[in-house]
Amino acid sequence: MPAPPRPRRLLRNSRACDFCHKRRIKCQENLLNPSRCQNCVEFDISCTYLRPLRRGRGSPKNAAGPSDRSDAGQNIASNNARRVHPEELVALQSTTQPPQVGDDHPLDLADASSSAASERRTEPLSPAWQGFARTSTSAIKKLLSVYHKTVYPIFPYFDPVRLEQRLEMLEHCRSRAFFCSVMAACALASARVRDGAPSGGQDVVGIIPAQMFFAAAEEALPKDLLQSQDFDYLRGIALLALASLQDARIGAMQMYIGHYFTMLAINQWHDESNWPTGLHPTEREERRRLYWSFYTLDIYSSIVWDGCIHFQESHAKVEYPTGRNCNEAESAPLGRAHWIVGWNFTTDLYRILEHNLSRLRTRSSRFHLVAGESVSTPTLNVSSQDRVNELYLALPPIFKQLQPATGDPAQDVYGFQAANIQATMALLKMISLSLESDPDAERKCSVVSDILATFHQVPKPHLRAISAPLIYHIGGIGTILGSVMEGPLSESSCCVVRDLLLSMAVLLESLEACLHRSGGAGQRLRSLVARIEEYIVSRGGGRAIQTQQAADIPASSFREGTSNNNNKSSSWDGAALPDLSGQFQLPDELLQDWTWPFAMSNSYLSF
Repeated sequence: MPAPPRPRRLLRNSRACDFCHKRRIKCQENLLNPSRCQNCVEFDISCTYLRPLRRGRGSPKNAAGPSDRSDAGQNIASNNARRVHPEELVALQSTTQPPQVGDDHPLDLADASSSAASERRTEPLSPAWQGFARTSTSAIKKLLSVYHKTVYPIFPYFDPVRLEQRLEMLEHCRSRAFFCSVMAACALASARVRDGAPSGGQDVVGIIPAQMFFAAAEEALPKDLLQSQDFDYLRGIALLALASLQDARIGAMQMYIGHYFTMLAINQWHDESNWPTGLHPTEREERRRLYWSFYTLDIYSSIVWDGCIHFQESHAKVEYPTGRNCNEAESAPLGRAHWIVGWNFTTDLYRILEHNLSRLRTRSSRFHLVAGESVSTPTLNVSSQDRVNELYLALPPIFKQLQPATGDPAQDVYGFQAANIQATMALLKMISLSLESDPDAERKCSVVSDILATFHQVPKPHLRAISAPLIYHIGGIGTILGSVMEGPLSESSCCVVRDLLLSMAVLLESLEACLHRSGGAGQRLRSLVARIEEYIVSRGGGRAIQTQQAADIPASSFREGTSNNNNKSSSWDGAALPDLSGQFQLPDELLQDWTWPFAMSNSYLSF
């Protein structure tokens, strides 16, 4: 009788098939079909969960001809890509090519742009990701709705109406570039929901993790930026940088920022004359919003992580977005300015920030050639601040009011602009303070108090929607307070620093409560405050501090934007406080935990 068939052996890593292993997702067994894992069943692809081990050196990949390898190579990124197995090669060869976006496509008629249409003719998606895009369309639409509520007000990379039209035509299942940008947007939106942004998309996040969308966007990226001229790729790279920032993967964020400006420089897209001819007004508006939005991210990252500015504002030959296009679904109510006015004001602030940062770095540079000129004269600093005040006075009142969140995107977009304006002005105050010549402790504490008071006034839904980037804003506050604590202090000045630390702890704890990657900064600040109090009491002082220990955190006074007039020894009201004891220096070991994971890393902030 014939010998029974040899039982199939598991892979050496039987807990994950190749598809799941490459994407670092859990490989779950499918009870209805044990030969395929649950993920591969959902994506409708072949699975290697129970594939027999290969023997010998006759690997199918070595036996495949050059044409086979080139066909499979559309979806494989050299040595870092997943291995293509025989059954997948059969699927690739037997699968018909997905339809291309042609001249007779409805989208092209709507856009009325042959050059823009040819730009979208990119290489097709792999069958695996095509299946994922089709089966996940409903989840994708939910996450893009989350994006529109929580991300779009600050990073308006998609026109909502045009995006919905492209999704309805399932363009994300055909165009590799559009798929890349959509997946990156879903990854960012999913991460924001995971980290507490109030949006109502928790059910989608529980089914498909943000890492899956991130992996999909990365795999769809062009293999050669020199040959890539599709705007959707540029948009996808920008969104991957934001998603990396949300996950506190700063190295990946810097990498994608570099990719973005590389692609921008190759195509010379910093000049509108180099854009494709015949662009639809909506497409032109999207490009302008992306350009200036990513410019602000570049300035922001160069300040927080002491990086290089890739493109200066003087390089730009791109107009500001106007907020007007044929698909305008967000027209301003009667008698109210369009929200893009406030958005453009924030861009103005970053352009001023760029010049202040350049002066600051030139002053501290060892290679400053124009030694006879001072870059930190009070006149320059005052003129810069006067310009900010002039622009702010001309701003419509709707952008100066921190309104509570309503859940209506058309209304909340104004609250987001007001919150972002205040956060950017706080960053500008920190840089301006550093440009001052030797500011004293009183001046530093006054600036910190103003910034914290503003942040405490911003509604929590807006703070959590802005999410991780705001954490790094607060890192600058920590740098200022650190310089105060390292200098000579009195007991009264310690009371001021103590209150500011506790106020900052409250703010950080409210933000960190929902963050996926939390550094525990709020709790560490409370520990630092406790050690400072113990040290002052051990010196025989602590009269002012003891009057405050029974009270709750004085952050309530900051939330209202006013100081607590009933207890001026425990809150900063801008007036000099009398010394209750002689000056002293905090020991170094007391401040050993001061630098927390969200602190700024630059070395030129001379607070």
